[in-house]
Amino acid sequence: MLVSSLYGLRSQFIFSIVLLNENEFVKFLQYTAFNLLLAWGCCFFMWIISPAASGSGIPDVKAYLNGVESPIFKNFFTIKTFVAKVISSALAVSSSMVVGKEGPMLHAGSILAVVMGSNKWMQQQMEVAAHWGTYTYNKEQRDLVAIGAACGVTTAFKAPVGGVLFAMEMSTRWGKEIMWRCFLACAITIVVVREAVTICSTAGHCKSLQWGSLIWFKITFPTPYEQVWAIILLAVVGGYLGCLYISFNTWVCVVRKKWTKFMWARIAEVCAISVATSIVFFFMPVAGRCRSCDSKSDDQCLTGGAQFKTFQGFHCHTDHHYNDLATLVFNPQGYVIQALFQAHSGTFSFTSMLLYGVLYWLMAGITYGAFIPSGLFTPSLIFGGLLGRMWAEVLVAMHVADERAVGFYALLGAAAFLGGLMRMSAAQALILMEMTSSPQMLPFLMLVLVISKNVGDCFNYGVFEHQMMLKNLAFVGLAESNSKKFHINASDIMKRNDDKGDTLYITEPGCVLAEALDTFRDNAAFPVTTHPLEPDEKGGKGNFVGMISRRNVAELIDSHGVEAECIDLAPKVEVAPIIIPPNMPLPFIYRIVNAEGFNYVPVVRWNGPLEGIVSRADLVEVQNEQLDRFHLKEQLEKMAHEIDQGKIIGSMHLDNNIHAQAFKHIFSNPVAAVREVLDKDDKPMQVDDTYYLGASVDERDRSYASALAVRPSHDISHRTRFSSRSVDTSGGHAATPSSRLGASAHGAQGGQGEAREAAAAVNGGVSLGASSHPGSVTPLAGPGIGAADVEMGASGVAAGGVGGGMEDERAPLTGGLPPSSGRP
Repeated sequence: MLVSSLYGLRSQFIFSIVLLNENEFVKFLQYTAFNLLLAWGCCFFMWIISPAASGSGIPDVKAYLNGVESPIFKNFFTIKTFVAKVISSALAVSSSMVVGKEGPMLHAGSILAVVMGSNKWMQQQMEVAAHWGTYTYNKEQRDLVAIGAACGVTTAFKAPVGGVLFAMEMSTRWGKEIMWRCFLACAITIVVVREAVTICSTAGHCKSLQWGSLIWFKITFPTPYEQVWAIILLAVVGGYLGCLYISFNTWVCVVRKKWTKFMWARIAEVCAISVATSIVFFFMPVAGRCRSCDSKSDDQCLTGGAQFKTFQGFHCHTDHHYNDLATLVFNPQGYVIQALFQAHSGTFSFTSMLLYGVLYWLMAGITYGAFIPSGLFTPSLIFGGLLGRMWAEVLVAMHVADERAVGFYALLGAAAFLGGLMRMSAAQALILMEMTSSPQMLPFLMLVLVISKNVGDCFNYGVFEHQMMLKNLAFVGLAESNSKKFHINASDIMKRNDDKGDTLYITEPGCVLAEALDTFRDNAAFPVTTHPLEPDEKGGKGNFVGMISRRNVAELIDSHGVEAECIDLAPKVEVAPIIIPPNMPLPFIYRIVNAEGFNYVPVVRWNGPLEGIVSRADLVEVQNEQLDRFHLKEQLEKMAHEIDQGKIIGSMHLDNNIHAQAFKHIFSNPVAAVREVLDKDDKPMQVDDTYYLGASVDERDRSYASALAVRPSHDISHRTRFSSRSVDTSGGHAATPSSRLGASAHGAQGGQGEAREAAAAVNGGVSLGASSHPGSVTPLAGPGIGAADVEMGASGVAAGGVGGGMEDERAPLTGGLPPSSGRP
């Protein structure tokens, strides 16, 4: 409603300015001042209500669904951000800037889902469902966000099935439960939207809803199967222009970071973009072509085009003629899309569409990422529609296509550009099909989207992935499809359990715990093991017990004191729901982490010792340093460094960038280039690479030794300063557990032999509470190791999580961020 009302006011004011018989300079000042006022109002509302409402919102939502924790999300899903998003998005779209409203609508739908799920009953249900606190992020909360995002897309395009598929392609975790819930929510949403539009249009107060602000029309297109070759060429060109837009916009965003560190600078930049857009769009129609109307009626110049203005007489001195560029520039976006998809051949000249398309592409690349709620769907539909219509006009001139096929190619051009830009095939095909109510277009849309997506994948990642990298959002799975080409195992990427690691024993002195918190400030949780059999032996490893969050370590220090000689960690240790072997291949680790939302995956040998921990940070590091064939992070850092040195234009590397290198490779060996696109997966792993219990220890040790050269261990340790306090010279061991860990009295007074006996019992077996759980860790008793079990006390770790009445607390992995005070 708000967008529709502003559309109406904006259209009436712009039409009155453009058609007035006044001085051109006066009309230009009025046009520019009106657009500048709307743009400044957009920034002002975001500044005073919630700056988190800026941007599209889709990259942030996609990162959140992936499990990323960032300060960006602190105010991202609040009602204040929703209010700022709705108001500012309406102002931005009405200000003539090249932005869309569909991305902000997706963000707004996600906020509503979170707000509606914040009631007490929903929170209790999520508390019950969220079982493994420290190991996983809050998957239930993120499922709500995915459903809200799908409802937002459904509202924007009237495409319930497309909304479900869009949320599914954004999420890295999807299942049957969320599928039917999401589909039900989208079905209800489309019914409500349709009824609201019908009632509103019938009342006559908001008739522009159907065409001006909501893209909703039914078109019948031809199906020229014999022109598949022309469709494929359009898909290739559109896919490349989409990925070229990504590279240009990425460079603009890196340059933008240099001078928009302050709020006043961000607002000034938006005002400058608004003025530049007004200058370009106001004077562009001067170069337009005057086309004759289809009829002599002043009310309907074009057949089927009564919904948009044609600006008869604007820079055209002949009666019943209209300016084609003015029709594209001054009409609202919904009307422009309608004209591109429905107007007959010859409505817009080739040169007018080419000029408008080039300038529109440039302004869209500059505007996206500024301090405004900016979407990309509508600009992509407009530019892709222009591309498709230009190609159709060429085919019509060659007598290859019929004049009725211009709308057909306009829709396919929009699909091609969207495929190269967003790299989503199924969701975009269903959205465009449902938006135009043209089911016969589905085979052509899928063909175009698949081709354009693969063309874009040859040069860079999608626009949302680039935006996530620019915002330093640690997205897991950026280069997952490329992981099969590198034979990387868990032992190659894990943080090792050695003397310089961050592992804690089941009982520790208070000073060691305090030093661990101070040394590893980035750690949200610590792995916990039993004491090694040989405490004095260098490199000795204890059996893995579980993880303890940073918050719980601080609570134990507060309750026992830093000077405590022995603090039992068992009441606060959370058992692991899953463990992996050291030679688990990286593709399997990606699937486990993304499917179940793990922040930590312990790496344990067959007989129980903890080899290391694979965290989300480790996966992000290996994908940025080894798997990323485009080296996106390295490119952004190099680009930022050159911009800081004043080489703004030189930072683009026009002579030797990723596009130039790709073209050299394609033209030097086209057959090999096509084969790489069609055969992306490497050969399957050999039998020798699989893991068996009877594998030779020497081979495993050699793989670990080779991994050390790839990923060296850390040079810091929380035990360095207090190594002399670990062993009592009088014969006692300060950190050795008694035969029952967590009992009222801890055995710190026994002799060295008694300590060794207790450690042997610990490595013989660990009983996690009164009952067992499939996800609990039960080390196997190796040769020569005692079979006695050690319980973790009456208040130890229960099978279903953390027992003893302790609070189930979630501490998400955040690089350099303070730990969560509780469940998000």
